[in-house]
Amino acid sequence: MCGIVAYIGDDKAGPILFDTLKRLEYRGYDSAGVAVISQGSVEVLKSSGRIVDLEKTYKSMGSPGEGMGIGHTRWATHGRPSDINAHPHTSGEIAIVHNGIIENYLDLRELLTEMGYEFQSETDSEVLAHLIHFYYKGDLCAATLKALEKVEGSYAIAVMAASSPYIVCARYESPLVIGKGSSSVFVASDVPALLPYTKDIIRLKDGNIARIYADRIEVMDCSGAPLESEVERITWDTDAAEKGGYPHFMLKEIHEQPRAIRETIAGRISEIDGDVRLSLGISEEEIMSLERVTIIACGTSYHAGMLARNLFVRAAGLPVDVEVASEFLSLQLRPRTLLVGITQSGETADTLLALKKAKTCGGRSLAITNVVGSTVTELVDGTIFTRCGPEIGVAATKTFTSQMVAVILLAIRLGRARGHLTPDQARKMLIELTKLPGLVQRVLEKREEIRKIAEMFAGASCYFFIGRDYLYPISLEGALKMKEIAYIPSEGYAGGELKHGPLALITEKTPVVALATCGKKIQSNIKEVRARGAEVIALATEGDPDIAKVASKVIELPETRPIYSAVLCTVAVQLLAYYTANKLGLPIDKPRNLAKCVTVE
Repeated sequence: MCGIVAYIGDDKAGPILFDTLKRLEYRGYDSAGVAVISQGSVEVLKSSGRIVDLEKTYKSMGSPGEGMGIGHTRWATHGRPSDINAHPHTSGEIAIVHNGIIENYLDLRELLTEMGYEFQSETDSEVLAHLIHFYYKGDLCAATLKALEKVEGSYAIAVMAASSPYIVCARYESPLVIGKGSSSVFVASDVPALLPYTKDIIRLKDGNIARIYADRIEVMDCSGAPLESEVERITWDTDAAEKGGYPHFMLKEIHEQPRAIRETIAGRISEIDGDVRLSLGISEEEIMSLERVTIIACGTSYHAGMLARNLFVRAAGLPVDVEVASEFLSLQLRPRTLLVGITQSGETADTLLALKKAKTCGGRSLAITNVVGSTVTELVDGTIFTRCGPEIGVAATKTFTSQMVAVILLAIRLGRARGHLTPDQARKMLIELTKLPGLVQRVLEKREEIRKIAEMFAGASCYFFIGRDYLYPISLEGALKMKEIAYIPSEGYAGGELKHGPLALITEKTPVVALATCGKKIQSNIKEVRARGAEVIALATEGDPDIAKVASKVIELPETRPIYSAVLCTVAVQLLAYYTANKLGLPIDKPRNLAKCVTVE
């Protein structure tokens, strides 16, 4: 997630911009930049790399600028991390910083190019600078409103012009807050940047635009009509604010999943055509000739790959092999196989080595990753970026659900290209997919119910997770989460495998989490463990008339297509593991012996 800051007031803008940007470093970034008004013109300083290095350059230049400026930390989505792709972007006397994704930027870029505008970067954000410049006739707010009418997608922006006495900011599906000082106003993507300067903030709502002066803030709706704005008093300390008021990054990132899923989907769905827009680096003829898919990954990413095993057969008619990356070096790829590497960081050593080995066998390859410019992108023919922003907690949460959504998008894309899915079938899947963020939000609203259950079983010496079909990989993921952060030995099994050995471990002290949203067969497995005295926590579809008869505790989840139910169950088991670890007083964000990115074999 990128970070936006802006300042207007009596003090010099530059030092404040750098200080506020540093307070957003926890969000992750690959480049940074500031723009300040200096002697009647806009002066921009930006580069890839660290804020502290950029600040040194700024000071070596004599710390230029007056009392107005904007700043940005960039997490690359469109275009590699580089000096030229860093924000702010300019057009004439206009400078902007932008978070979000402009879905129709290619169409806008083509239109603006025809109008004579020259693009310097690869980013979607630069189109906004040129659009606002085109409409600017002395009224920056009016120009910004007209430009935003042309935009499809999500955005949080701060805009300034050398000849304008105010800064404009606006948001849609991307956070932005305004801080009110005594003779100054601050803007930021998140509260932590503002706390040293003010604790009185205004949270812009979707579709709002604001004109900010040093002594006042004017908030409007998307038509320019004035709105009353509520000033909120922040009581958090700085550490809590970085976590958005949550006690741990993991809980914050669990709650960010509706937005993370929206970002993964954004601009990639055509409900009219019943298709998915993905640049795979593979021709339609090559897709038609595929006979198999091989997925390689580690840890949680491996579980995302396992989800594809049944999905790709059903959606695209393609059998799938899913391999642990560290075991892949002894294997050979079959002809006409598409190789897919899944890695959150794009730097996982075992996955990279396996991809290098597999590439010697020929064939096409893809990566699913969250990090633009990571090493994995150099090894493959095409990349699907999950675009869910940096994840601070060691245990994967939003990156996993975004990987699952990326796998679903890929399955639909392959299915349509191969004629295995009709437009109507794909359209129905895509319409339901767009509803998934809202369904995830409904699961999050059950957090207190899940917390009470977690605390009830926090003293367990071991846990079992069982599931069938799409939910078998989620049973493995649930067990992994319980092991990672709660340090409770846990096992995940396909429900039908219990009778082949694992039942010997079941006692009345063994809580069993049954993922029961994909059919009735799991109920016989629930009865098996109940007969041996185990307590069963069932994740079931709302209104299921039978599950309460066999389970000890039932957490009802919204009804949806089975493949999407896997995402909902994931969120529930994440919360279960989190609240268990929290009850035990464990270091949730930094579990012992584990690292966020495994860059060694």
